[in-house]
Amino acid sequence: MSHLRREEYEMTIVEASNSAIDNELVVNPRNLMRQASACYGQTIEELNVIESEDVHIGISVISVSQNVENIELARGCALGAELVTNQRRKGVRCSIAVFLCWTLVITGVLIYFVFYFALAPKLSRMDLDIDEPWYFRRDQWYANPDQGFELLDLPVSLVLIGHSALDFCTKIDECKRKVLDIQEIHQLDSHFYDIGPNFLVGGNGYVFEGRGANIMGAMITYFNLKSISIMFLGNYVYDKPTLAMFDNLSVLLQELVNKRVLTTDYKLYGQCQVIGFVVPPGPNVMDNLYHFDHWDPTNKTFCIRS
Repeated sequence: MSHLRREEYEMTIVEASNSAIDNELVVNPRNLMRQASACYGQTIEELNVIESEDVHIGISVISVSQNVENIELARGCALGAELVTNQRRKGVRCSIAVFLCWTLVITGVLIYFVFYFALAPKLSRMDLDIDEPWYFRRDQWYANPDQGFELLDLPVSLVLIGHSALDFCTKIDECKRKVLDIQEIHQLDSHFYDIGPNFLVGGNGYVFEGRGANIMGAMITYFNLKSISIMFLGNYVYDKPTLAMFDNLSVLLQELVNKRVLTTDYKLYGQCQVIGFVVPPGPNVMDNLYHFDHWDPTNKTFCIRS
């Protein structure tokens, strides 16, 4: 090998492979020799031949088969390495694709929840712009926390009037105490989430925020989801309402229209007009509902007077 130049040796290998293997792809001999060395695990650094008739130095037909065999072995090793590499690449690409898919799915879910909680309507009680000494918000009558609520689908078109059937009150502290008593009865005995009506009206025109303007009340079954319920404090089979009670309630109702809680053409009824043959709100309230422009006297005869 020391007398054969590297260029001539490499050309011999190429020519031998071309003549022995028809229509085969010619592989760069330099690469094949490196890959063959990797397959064999050995590298021939120096070859010494002494007085041997079986060894020919130079180009020889005898060496063609051996060269072709070596080239085929190297080519097989190279192709095998390429197949393994391709399989590994495919595995890596598949893993990357799966990772990207899961990343997109998780990102989509996170974006959905972020937008859902950011854009979803907040459940909160509407505060009316009524700054009058006769109007009392929940914290002013020391309401207990509610145990949950549902929002009304506003605006609604009904106002329903009932009564508490408890004692009448004319002093502010006394009325606050009665409103709180009603809340406790409704929460503990009736298992309501909160006090039943949206608003309550006491003697001398005191108006109390119950569940509030935009919260579904719990005073008249079926009508709760489409009405604002008002409870007069007292038993109006016997008690007499005052003019201030109707005047201040009219201010409240107009504010509910302004805030689009009520439609402009809403109807007002006594409780007995919509469920029939019951006492609430009592005859002494029913006889004065004409004070409200939106009162509809339909079914007034269904109301029991005592």
